[in-house]
This record gives sequence, C-alpha cells and structure tokens, in this order.
Amino acid sequence: MKRTRLAATAAAAAVLAATAATTASADSPSPAATATATATATAHGTPGTGQVIPYPGPDGLIWIPEWIGDGGAVTGGANPAGLPVTVTLACLTTDAPAEARVTFTAQYGDPTPVTFTTPCLPGTTTTATTTVAPEQGRSFYVGVQTSTPDVHWGLTVTQPES
Repeated sequence: MKRTRLAATAAAAAVLAATAATTASADSPSPAATATATATATAHGTPGTGQVIPYPGPDGLIWIPEWIGDGGAVTGGANPAGLPVTVTLACLTTDAPAEARVTFTAQYGDPTPVTFTTPCLPGTTTTATTTVAPEQGRSFYVGVQTSTPDVHWGLTVTQPES
C-alpha cells in the first residue's frame, strides 16, 4: 500500500509544485486551502532533470527527486498511530552559497509549523533532517523556500511501518 501511496503522492507533489510553489507560514490557512490558493499562483520553481536525493523506498510518503527554486507538496498519507515522520531535504547550488528553508505544516494535531534551514553549497550536496510527531503527519503541507532561484533540492518524507 505504501508504494501506491508514494506514487500518488509524488504525482500530487509534482502537480502542486509545477502549478504553485510557495511556502506555508505560521499565519497561513490549512494545507488544503494553501494548496488551492497556490494552484492559481505563478510558479516560482521548475522541475529538475536529475536526482538530488535518492528514492526513499517503501517507507516514503513523498519523494521529490529534484526541484529548482521554491516549491512544495501536500499529502494526507501518514499513519497517526504509527512511528514519527521524517522530513529530509538535500540541496546544492551551481554558483554561490545559498540556503533552503523547509516548513512542515500539519492540518491535524499541533498546527505550529516545524521549520529548518539547510545551507546549500556549490557542487556539494548538503542534507538536513527533522522528525515530526506521527499525529502531525496525517495530512500536511511541506514547503521549500530557497534564498536564490538556482538552488537544486530534493525532498523526502518518510514514515516506517514498524
């Protein structure tokens, strides 16, 4: 079931990221409202052609192999009674150092966004990870905001089944 969910989530993430690309903030509406609002916005990022972060395997809820610039994804796939959800971002730039800020906003449980920032270095992939309580992973939005438009990044959200 997880593989089917990952494929559907990846498709939804690609559609959302291709049509929108904004980052949720503490005063943003629910993830579903954010997805609807961003679907009408102008795209800030573009799909990459490579893979900045590897496929997460059967525990994956979201996998965005490569995106350039701002982007994000929405899902409703984690098990609220399961193990914690892990959010991992890998990034790099082609020119000068930059950074990528990840914002994980839950629709259920604690609505306080979980954020972390990753430095992105020229020619070197940098990875950062955070863990989110399982009840927050039930339905959520993950946004990535880059300090420059040339940041290449990849994102995974995983939750082991056991």
